[in-house]
Amino acid sequence: MSSVMSREEALGHLLENHVFDRWQGDLDIISESYIQNQEATIAEFMSSVDSACKKAAELQEGGMKGDIQYIYLSLLRTSLMEHKAIYRIDIHDERWFLDPVECSSHWQADFIFNPLFQRMRELEAVKASYARKVSTMDIERILQIEAIRYHLFTIEFMRSMIPSILECEGYNQLVKKPNICILAGEYRDRSELLYGQPEAEPEEITAEQ
Repeated sequence: MSSVMSREEALGHLLENHVFDRWQGDLDIISESYIQNQEATIAEFMSSVDSACKKAAELQEGGMKGDIQYIYLSLLRTSLMEHKAIYRIDIHDERWFLDPVECSSHWQADFIFNPLFQRMRELEAVKASYARKVSTMDIERILQIEAIRYHLFTIEFMRSMIPSILECEGYNQLVKKPNICILAGEYRDRSELLYGQPEAEPEEITAEQ
């Protein structure tokens, strides 16, 4: 690598040669991993959802939660820095993020994110050839940007699980609002509607600051 290359040129070269479009090669890896571990993958996801729902049902029995209106599955972006893809599953009554009684469980979508994490580990090795013009912080920023695509893949997986969620034991133990919604997004951020019809449009559903 040329030692006279500027930092911007070095970063551009890294992105062009080691990042852009590399996600396409991960699709086959993700698909193969899912096919090989489909039963366990679905079971782990459903166990996490079922657990959160059962906790909420217990809280309802104790008078600590109202009728459930929102099930929110959200990516904890801070987990990505540890090369984990942790999603939090929260059960809220009509107060949404203002619901004072926390009820949640966690699920890891590593079968989708693992190829991304592997590529980022490889970038750490590659950056040595850029004469310190590319830093670990640059790699971390690339990870956060690239993660958006894998997050969208995960949302589609969650969408495919809606029929199973609606049939699971914990969900059916809940006392629910007629317009209960299942949403997915990032923690306390904008979310995407997977099931139901909220009073507000999906794009208007954001966290209270």
